[in-house]
Amino acid sequence: MIRAVDLAGTPLLAQALARAVTEALGPFGLREAPGEDFFRDRPCPHAPWLVLVDGLDEVPDRGTRIALLDRLAREAGQEPSPYQFVVATRPLPYGELERLGPGAVRFELQPFASDDVLAYARGCFGDLPEPDRHVKAFRAQLKRSRLDALARTPLMASMLCQLYAADPTRPLPDGRTGAYESFVELLYEQNAHKGVANTHDAAIRLLKDRHQIVPDIAAVEQAAQTVREHLRELIGLLADERIRGNATQAVKVLASHLHVQRPAKVKEARWHAFLGDLLRPTGVLAERAGDFDFLHQSLLEYHAARYATRDEAARACVLDDLFPHRGTASARYWKPPHLEPSYLGFLLDGLLIPGDTLADTAAHALDEVAAVGGEATLSFLTAQVGLRTCLPAHATALQLARFAERSPVIDGRARAAAALAELDGHQEEGARRLARLAAHTAPNLIDGLVAARHLAALDGHEEEGAARLASVATDPALLVPTRVNAAAALAAVDGHEEEGVRLLAAFATNPSFDGRGRLHAAEHLAKVDPHHLEYGLPLLAAFAADATLGSHVRMDAARFLAELGDERAAKLLIYLATDISMNGDDRTRAAATLARLDGHRQEGAALLAHHVADSSLHDDDRVAAAQSLATLGDDRAVALIARLAADDALAADARAWAARILADGGGAEDAAAR
Repeated sequence: MIRAVDLAGTPLLAQALARAVTEALGPFGLREAPGEDFFRDRPCPHAPWLVLVDGLDEVPDRGTRIALLDRLAREAGQEPSPYQFVVATRPLPYGELERLGPGAVRFELQPFASDDVLAYARGCFGDLPEPDRHVKAFRAQLKRSRLDALARTPLMASMLCQLYAADPTRPLPDGRTGAYESFVELLYEQNAHKGVANTHDAAIRLLKDRHQIVPDIAAVEQAAQTVREHLRELIGLLADERIRGNATQAVKVLASHLHVQRPAKVKEARWHAFLGDLLRPTGVLAERAGDFDFLHQSLLEYHAARYATRDEAARACVLDDLFPHRGTASARYWKPPHLEPSYLGFLLDGLLIPGDTLADTAAHALDEVAAVGGEATLSFLTAQVGLRTCLPAHATALQLARFAERSPVIDGRARAAAALAELDGHQEEGARRLARLAAHTAPNLIDGLVAARHLAALDGHEEEGAARLASVATDPALLVPTRVNAAAALAAVDGHEEEGVRLLAAFATNPSFDGRGRLHAAEHLAKVDPHHLEYGLPLLAAFAADATLGSHVRMDAARFLAELGDERAAKLLIYLATDISMNGDDRTRAAATLARLDGHRQEGAALLAHHVADSSLHDDDRVAAAQSLATLGDDRAVALIARLAADDALAADARAWAARILADGGGAEDAAAR
């Protein structure tokens, strides 16, 4: 395992891996650091290194993230590659993960269903008397505090179960920030058995006992006690620096703070070791590879926001940053800041502390924001409502109701109604609006489908939503894609999976449907659940081999089969890349996809090179094949692209495209020489 931020900061992969392994295994008895050469080749002929690149979303700069993704794609594209990569990340901006190429399979961690939450809670409460009674009480508390939707996130479920188990007589906190605040307090309380106070006493004693002169001892003890007294604030400072992109070692970040002035008689290395001794037992941070990380990114965001709103002056600065034009005519042009919605929600909660002098000002600024129309405002409101941020209830409900009537985006009315249903006191109003939207598939089919899906997820309205999805899926008057999407949504509703699967299987095998609709159904069928792969995968393979279907459909079926790791994909891609009845674009896509499959790089590259030289293909398809070859880093690419750029038989725009590829792809010197 290697952190993405560490890999991004190291120019050579083997160097980064050697350092990460040494730092991770050193404390466990590693006697000699492995050299870089150890990681340049496979550990054995038929097995590559499996490298987990963790926390890609924690790389704050988009350009750095994209460069890292490109780097991983290049490394994995070697034949044979010494590495296989697993990249772990929270959701990233649209399109970024496309840099990994079509051969990269994706898995998305799904939220718990409501039954999953209760099953998880039952496991957590196994040591309590009458665990089933506590599960029921826990469920009732989730509904009371309106945390049931958030509890579908595994981390939140874990936190809330621990809070309940620690004291079943104490109500669960209101809102996400309240839950995090209580959880952090619980972490500190649960660490009492570690004797944190005694550990800190011992660290201070060890530091001062190294000195024999009384004034030196007094100075060291005073400095050490000052750090200890401000430790929670310092942890917040560390989080704030991390959220701003500062990846410097934690103890070095803290050493630069006003409250951490190193005494003149204490050496820097010893002072850093002391700071580590104070951080280590807190329970909020974990020591990994010689540094301290927060247990989870959301805990980092909570602490960073708490630090950013730590006093009135700090809150005033945050208020100015978030709402620079509040109270002016320019307020109507407000756009959400470029911050993670989770972190932004913690900041807003920090500004809206009841009784605080700035809370009314912050609430008024949010009232102004809620009155602003547009897609950005809709996304901001729905995201923050989903996070249970303490937005002004009345103004938020009014604007969501307006969006539910008329929205700037195609599924906006349904999203607004679903968010309205999550607001305290507005659940039934939101449900009524969702039901009304779900009952009318025209003129906006997407709004109707999204509304039905949200209705099926709403407590007490599951069957109503499922019935509407089933009605849409079985209505022959509707378009095939609409019916397929409805069946897929039905398969995701608790208790209706089999019904949705039966409909998807029927659609995928219905000869009266067009090829695209049947493929769409088969793709959903393969995604529904692993035990339904037996239905979906053979259908995808059959579609790819079916010459009666359209070229795009066949190629997309093979591509999706490759993404799922099916062994039939390579043979089908070769067949498609060499089938002259296919259009040139899809033949090139097939060859490029093949080249990115493990063990098939040379075959795919050879097919691409053949396509470049094939004058029967359209000019643009030949240039596209050459570009794919260049992306693979193939030695033939530059010469082939240069030949296309100089070929008078090609259309002028195709030649110009080839010349641009040379200039953009590092072949400018070769082009100039020619």
